Amino acid sequence: MSHVPIIGISGSPIKNSNTDRLVLKVLQSSGLPYEFIKLSRLNVRPCIACLGCKKDNVCKVTDDFPPLAEKLRKASALVVGGYAPYGSVDGFTKAFLERLFSLRHQNGLNRGKLAVVVATGIGRGAPGLEEAAAQMVHALSLEGMEVLESLKIVGNPECMVCGYGETCPMSAVPWIFGEGARVTPDKFCSVEEQEEVWRQAQEVGDEIRERLRSQRMM
Repeated sequence: MSHVPIIGISGSPIKNSNTDRLVLKVLQSSGLPYEFIKLSRLNVRPCIACLGCKKDNVCKVTDDFPPLAEKLRKASALVVGGYAPYGSVDGFTKAFLERLFSLRHQNGLNRGKLAVVVATGIGRGAPGLEEAAAQMVHALSLEGMEVLESLKIVGNPECMVCGYGETCPMSAVPWIFGEGARVTPDKFCSVEEQEEVWRQAQEVGDEIRERLRSQRMM
């Protein structure tokens, strides 16, 4: 099986989402061969605590995680992007992070690898973004990985594109923008327009390249 030095993981189910694009920005900025993986296209269940991995660090659950784990074993850096529904990290990303236990148990197979976290929230005072970022940083740190950067960006709630955002009594639109707010193009957030975090993504991609190059020379 061929392998790449850096793998990007996105927990966002939205096609070409802000989360996807920032993860890809880090990957592309590294200048290294990479693979981008969208968790919503896979079947990765939460850890069931069966301890089937206890002797060989191979998860025995029959879904899409074991072949993904083989790729992670061979990678030197990981970029994990998740978003923040309901005040914490999304279910796709959380299940993936839980399953990393199979690689950590006893031997710490991710120990010393480089990592970057990308967290997207609806922002504008809404809770969850900082919490989601901290949860991902904590999980990757437990793996023994070195988290180089935690990139946090403002995204868009589904209410802005469902067609009922202006009339639904449960809509997040008035909660974020105020009563009577209309869904207009100026209210949508694009990660490319968040210049500081876009710059940070470029810089951390550069750092990954230089760090991995130095490791190869040692």
